[in-house]
Order: sequence, then C-alpha cells, then structure tokens
Amino acid sequence: MLLFVVIKIFMARIFDVSLGTYKTLLTVKGKTILPTILAFFEVLVWFFVAKEAILIDVDNIIIPISYALGYATGSFIGSYLSKRFIKCVLEVKIYNFNKKVINYVKNSNLENYNINDNLIVIYVQKTKDDYHINNIHNLCKKCIIYTKEVNLS
Repeated sequence: MLLFVVIKIFMARIFDVSLGTYKTLLTVKGKTILPTILAFFEVLVWFFVAKEAILIDVDNIIIPISYALGYATGSFIGSYLSKRFIKCVLEVKIYNFNKKVINYVKNSNLENYNINDNLIVIYVQKTKDDYHINNIHNLCKKCIIYTKEVNLS
C-alpha cells in the first residue's frame, strides 16, 4: 500500500511540476491560452497529490522524499520540454575570432549571419545553439561568445 502511494505521489509531482515549468516559460514568451489551461490541470493534480500526501502517515520519511524527488524530476522534465518545444531564436555574437570561424559560419548553412572586422553575429534556433557554439569553441579557444534570446517576429 505504501509503495503504491509513494509511486503515485512521485509520478503525479513529476506531471504537475513539468506542467508548471512549461506553463511558466510559455507565459514569459507572451502566450496566454495554453498556459491558462495548463495552470488548471497543474493545480488540480497538485491539490489531489498534496491531499493524499497529508492524509498518509507523515512520520514516514519516504512520503516527503518521494514528493521532493517528484518535484525535482518534474523541474528537469519541464525544462527539457520547454527547450525542446518552445521555439526560440538566439543571437550569437562572436568576438576574437579567426579565419576558421569565418569559414565555419560561411559553410554552416546558417540563414542569418553578419561578419565584419571584429564581430560575427549569427542567429540560430535555441535547439541548435549548443552544436554551433561548441564547434566555434573547438575552432577558436580564444573566441568570446555572447548569446541572447531575440524575438524576430
């Protein structure tokens, strides 16, 4: 019985915290309808899980541990989902670059970039930023790379 409750609390916390994290990031992006719907289900799940956790023997340390582990896991999964599904464009500014970096940018099928004497600016999808930034760092260890999220709409 206790194992079933622990697993149920853990899974429900993963679900509601993932929803909450995703909802928050959608709200920051200016979305309204979907975050409102997600908020309803997030709080509904949270209510039933909190009620169940409180009604169980609170002297057993496994209940708060499963609650906390579910919360932490839900934060991780919500962040992953947000990075994966919320479309975002990053402006990447590169300083102290060399010829290898210039060639990489020109040959990487990047749609938007600008190269001048002391600055390269590229625009990449958030889902591909690690790939390009790692490649640029491998080509030029002294490069200074600055990124920020931009709204191109």
